[in-house]
Amino acid sequence: MLAKVTRMLAKMTRALRPQRGGRLPLALLALVVAGGVTAAVTDASASTGGLRFAQAGHWFAQSNGKGEGSVFRVNGSTGAVDGEVKLYAMDEAGTQVVQGETSGYVIGKKDGARFGKSTLTVDETFPLPSGERAVPLEVKGGPYLVYREQGRVVRMGGEDPVSIAVGAALGDPVATSDGTLWLLRKDTNGLCYLRPGTEVVNCRANAPAGHLGALTVVGRQAVFVDTDSDTFTSVGEGGLGRPVRIGRDLTAEARVGAADLAGRVAVVEPGANNRLHLLDASGLSAGRLSAAPPIPLPAGDYAAPAAGRDAVVLLDRSNNKVLTFDRDGRQRGTHQVPKEGNQDTELTRGQDQRVYVAGGAGKRVLVIGENGRADAVPLIGKIDKNDGPPVRPPAETTNQPTGGTSTGSPRPASDPPSRGSGGTNAVPRTEERTRTQTPSGTSGDVRPPANPPSPPGRPPGLRATASGSTITVSWKAATANGATVGGYRVTWSGGSSGSRTVGGGSRQTKLTGLTRGKTYRITVAAQNSAGRGTAASTSIRLPAPAATRSVTVSRGGPAEHGDDCVAPDCRFIKVVVRGFPPNTDVDIDVFSEDWGDFNPGAHRNTDDKGNLTVDDRFPYNGTGGAVWVTANGLESNHVSW
Repeated sequence: MLAKVTRMLAKMTRALRPQRGGRLPLALLALVVAGGVTAAVTDASASTGGLRFAQAGHWFAQSNGKGEGSVFRVNGSTGAVDGEVKLYAMDEAGTQVVQGETSGYVIGKKDGARFGKSTLTVDETFPLPSGERAVPLEVKGGPYLVYREQGRVVRMGGEDPVSIAVGAALGDPVATSDGTLWLLRKDTNGLCYLRPGTEVVNCRANAPAGHLGALTVVGRQAVFVDTDSDTFTSVGEGGLGRPVRIGRDLTAEARVGAADLAGRVAVVEPGANNRLHLLDASGLSAGRLSAAPPIPLPAGDYAAPAAGRDAVVLLDRSNNKVLTFDRDGRQRGTHQVPKEGNQDTELTRGQDQRVYVAGGAGKRVLVIGENGRADAVPLIGKIDKNDGPPVRPPAETTNQPTGGTSTGSPRPASDPPSRGSGGTNAVPRTEERTRTQTPSGTSGDVRPPANPPSPPGRPPGLRATASGSTITVSWKAATANGATVGGYRVTWSGGSSGSRTVGGGSRQTKLTGLTRGKTYRITVAAQNSAGRGTAASTSIRLPAPAATRSVTVSRGGPAEHGDDCVAPDCRFIKVVVRGFPPNTDVDIDVFSEDWGDFNPGAHRNTDDKGNLTVDDRFPYNGTGGAVWVTANGLESNHVSW
């Protein structure tokens, strides 16, 4: 044990390897390990002699508000912090951290950094797509970052990140246990997959055009949940399976969990009457689905549910509460999550199948384990503003001429190394107020520079109202987060798709020329000089065009009625009804100029589209005069017989 600690301390004092790109926005300085890193054996993989190890625990970033921060590893099994990485130039709250088998990745607004989980040193920094918060997935062959609005996937795990363009905006991604990434293209409803180790996205199947829905995973099978037709359809590399009806009428706003809990898929329907559905898809391959009665939820704004080890976890973002339910719908608990800063609280499902709930400022984490139990892991206080500066690696020895002599002495550890080839591009620690020497030689107070801005918050109060083929979208001002909101990006998809950017002072926009009878998904995201923030979203269905009611008559086929109506003069009066209410009784009365109301008429029902044809009920052999009918009082055309 002593030898191990000695080796670790030696590694902590080594100078960091220079970055490849030229600047180091996220400089990792020291890793202090308080406990062992555990792993769980999962399915087979050739890389480890037939066994693959799931990455236990999860990493979180925390800023001290002064340009520095730390990354902490939370051990899900013990509910404790057992690893810490010091960061320089951590210029934002909400920095993400993902882990692969051997490396961890710190994901900033524009740049990322990779650190070795065993070597405890920085390997490299690299640029990332800017202006959008990524959706991370920690899976075999990854981890991955999915930039949904840009339609781009970035795969980590290799020597260098690989950026893969999909070509259109994407829905929420999912991944199956073999590491295959599944993506939903919003423009074509293409159901696409990216296999581990490849760089080609294949889109061999499409969901029905114009239908809204989401991807999920049931067991090892990717599934498309169609919220228009209320069906589950399995998706494979060969295409789509047969749709299976859910047995529930889901709304377009339904939020689908990314993975099942023992065969059951959780779906939250937000709105005036929030409710949770637990849909049993364990018999999907045999064409069977079942659904328990929906579970009413307290008022709130619910994110998509997450499946833990044996509980479904819901996050109410408006009240910052976490609710847990077992697979049969019994509530296990309600847990308050303190609000932190301007960043949204987030749910993350780790590879260890635990659900981690992190506040936006990274001060505390809630770990949802067995039986829906929640363990609070405080990270606040790990970074103390009164602490001395983090330990820096010594800079290279340089020769400085002093009074005609040369001395070679290392820079003191308390001073930041100079920017150059001999050290890391670390940013010096900034105290709340810094005493410095003025040019005149007197000391004065100098305020440190303000914290750099971050992307705006989610626009609150998003609403959509429909009138004819137009949708009016309105919202309230987003939190600026240190830089003026310069615009709002509005996107829509459904019967058609598109996007536009309106000014920062705008609070509504009209979408015109849309398709009647289609459901549209609309997102609004604020943007400033630091990038684009988290989008708010809603869905609305445009009313179908009002059907025009009509009744027409024409000369029908040959008829025979007793001795007084025989061929060739006797024929049926054909009646066609259109645009009436579906499955509605229609009272038909028949008239002629010669005989008046000569027939007792008939009652018939319209079909499920409001239409009706009667061509075998009204025989007539008169000549000369006009014939017509009324249907529920609406008079038809007059036909000369």
